[in-house]
Amino acid sequence: MRFTGVADAYDQAATAWRAGPEAVYARLADALIGTAAVPLRGARVLDAGAGTAVASRVAMDRGAHVVATDISVGMLNQRHQRVSAVCADVVQLPFDDDVFQLVIAAFCLGHLDNPAGALEEMRRVGSALVASAFAPGWTHPAKSIVDDVMTGFGFVVPDWYTHVKENLEPAVNNPAALSHLARVAGFDDVTVQRIDVDSGLTSPAEIVNWRLGMAHLAPFAAALPPDVLQSARTEAEAAVNGVGPVVIPILALSAS
Repeated sequence: MRFTGVADAYDQAATAWRAGPEAVYARLADALIGTAAVPLRGARVLDAGAGTAVASRVAMDRGAHVVATDISVGMLNQRHQRVSAVCADVVQLPFDDDVFQLVIAAFCLGHLDNPAGALEEMRRVGSALVASAFAPGWTHPAKSIVDDVMTGFGFVVPDWYTHVKENLEPAVNNPAALSHLARVAGFDDVTVQRIDVDSGLTSPAEIVNWRLGMAHLAPFAAALPPDVLQSARTEAEAAVNGVGPVVIPILALSAS
């Protein structure tokens, strides 16, 4: 179950997410799926908390048969047409026991009040798992720079986002905690590794699109008059110019 407001925010952010953050998260998904303990070709795979199903596409490109699930219909509606999808909560998946060889949970657990329950449900439906979280302490100057610029235009950090960052993500962005959760869920062979992923963001415009497509900012940006939004974009692009490459360190959990 997600804190009130999360699903609505992602519904509203879906179009901007596909235009900005999706490309970054495709790179993160590729790095995560590369750690899977089972071969992808021919495997039945569940993409849990899939968003726009970028991890589904990565798995399909490697030969898997994939079903994507998410609680946000808006995000699922932005998925590629070749991806099958079911709207569902990860703590109550509408599948029989042991129907998947692999479950993917890409940056899903950090949005959940009950990540342990979600992992138990994933273990029920699948025999192996890959899951990702941000490495502890990771940040980048571009994040605060863009957020600060938007604050100057009236942006207020949503309550749900504060809850996620302060109360939910800390439970999974620690290697020992993430490993423990997987073992408690019933996985025996568990590894957690840190992987530094090049985001692929090479210009100020790309960096700003990435940030403005994130669910905490996208609904606010979409509500701005076009001329005001353009002014905010211009200011943000100037502010992030020269901040350097965006490399994102993730924790990749592989369990079976």
